[in-house]
Amino acid sequence: MPDEFDFKKYKSFEEFSESLEGYRYYHDLYLKAINHPIRRKILKTILTIKNAKITKEDLFLALKNEGILTDRNIFTYNVEYLKKAFCIEETREENSKETYLQITQNGRVIEFLNKLEE
Repeated sequence: MPDEFDFKKYKSFEEFSESLEGYRYYHDLYLKAINHPIRRKILKTILTIKNAKITKEDLFLALKNEGILTDRNIFTYNVEYLKKAFCIEETREENSKETYLQITQNGRVIEFLNKLEE
């Protein structure tokens, strides 16, 4: 059975879905991404922002102010995990040096999960 390193080069969901093993790996990765409390809070925070995009620094400060995170390394790990699971993506606007985090369609499952929690 393939391990994580066999899928490192994949850049899209379509690549994962080409094989049963890839699909299973992605499904496991996705479930771990959206079921982790810190990663859920990251998705919720991005979703509440106007235009649903935010800089990494602003996101870190928002989570720090809420008492969710204090360690930047933990923040970076969780953001990278969400990117790997295609829940968020980095974008850059024209004429801007800033990189923004933006929620993807896969990450929008948090809207449904929020309704279930209410």
